[in-house]
Amino acid sequence: MEFSLRLVFMLLYTPAAMTVSLGRPFWGLLMLVFLYYFRPEIWGAPEWFRPILWITISVGIGWAVKVRSFRFHPLMGVSLIVLLATLAGALTANSSTDAALDATWVLTKLLIVMFLTMQLVDTPKKINQFLWANVVGMLWNLKTILVVGARGGDLERVNVAVGQGGGANYLAWVLVMMLAFLFTRFSSGSKKERTFIFALFPLYVLGAVFTGSRGGILQLFAVMTYLVLRSNRKVLGLTAGVLVAAILIVALPDAQWARLKRGVGPEEQRDFSAQSRVLLWRAAWTMFRESPVLGKGIDNYPLLSPRYAGFFAGKSPRPYEPGATGRGFVAHSTWFQTLAEGGIAVSLPFFALFPMAFLAMWQTRRLPYDRRLRRRFVDMAVAMEGILIATIIASTFGSHMKIDFLWWFFGLFAAIHLTAEDAVVRSQAARQAEITYRRRNAWRKRAGLDEVSPQHETVGG
Repeated sequence: MEFSLRLVFMLLYTPAAMTVSLGRPFWGLLMLVFLYYFRPEIWGAPEWFRPILWITISVGIGWAVKVRSFRFHPLMGVSLIVLLATLAGALTANSSTDAALDATWVLTKLLIVMFLTMQLVDTPKKINQFLWANVVGMLWNLKTILVVGARGGDLERVNVAVGQGGGANYLAWVLVMMLAFLFTRFSSGSKKERTFIFALFPLYVLGAVFTGSRGGILQLFAVMTYLVLRSNRKVLGLTAGVLVAAILIVALPDAQWARLKRGVGPEEQRDFSAQSRVLLWRAAWTMFRESPVLGKGIDNYPLLSPRYAGFFAGKSPRPYEPGATGRGFVAHSTWFQTLAEGGIAVSLPFFALFPMAFLAMWQTRRLPYDRRLRRRFVDMAVAMEGILIATIIASTFGSHMKIDFLWWFFGLFAAIHLTAEDAVVRSQAARQAEITYRRRNAWRKRAGLDEVSPQHETVGG
């Protein structure tokens, strides 16, 4: 019955979202973001039924029909270089060209969404709505995490529900990165937003703790430390930091504390989860040294890792034997897997996107705003920097190159920077028009002439 209800929901939601996308592409983009967190592909629908793809196409058509301007940012240019290098590596893939080309097509679709985000999210209000769509889209999964976590069970069912990522680390990443947005929005949002965030913030923290992700704990510490240091309201920042620490101490089970210690202890004390990551990283480094320019081909690492790491994937991994077949684990590191699969050609531009995103937000914070705009854009930049910190840490322990929201957030970094620059230009033009207006009327007043209204003035005077 649950599957049938979900399928009925998707059959109603998809054409509605497509219709909205054609007429109002930005709202279609928000519906696409919201739908992502449900991952309808996992529900056993027919192969041809791909709502996310159809809605993406509709958003693209809606934008193309209504486009009045074209925006471009260096982040988009470097992302295209990543795509071209990925295609080159796919054509020379070591194990499976088909798998590599399929993954390249997935990456192409993600860059399309990145591009549409950069084009459509072009006002502060839309930036805020886009980020809220990510928060609201996760609420159903958050409910499940809290219920299962409070019962003391594992989160396997939640992993299936969220769908795209892998396990607790992915769930913790989704939750922690949006804490940065909730934190900054609490200090600058509307009264309704602050009330909602007051209730939601501790639940997001509790959900991240319940995942039991060691990487999630590191993300919490890093993001909250950064937000406290960056916050202009130190009391608010310290209060949030104390709240997070209290929830962590009270809610994290003793077994998880022990697991955390085993993950950072000496090699002989590490559990298999921690020790296997070291072996998988070494395997990736070996692959990179063998194919340093174009790598083994995107999505080829899991096909090759058993031979290099010595074991196949599974809850009880079986050792690798020559001639045996089976799929291996991913590298559990975006950095190492990108090196192994893409070589220097993909890794250099892909890795460069992260400092470029930081640079875009630094430039956003330093623009010559007026008082009205400064706080709005500075808070956005700080929130996005927090999201990026969480992403970097999560990507150290997970393979995330094809995660949807990684790329639409790259598009959002570009959109915020471009929107901030546009807002400053308009603000300066308005200020110049006001100066010109006052000068003209001061002269007219002295000459005994009627004043000229502002609408008759131009920026050039």
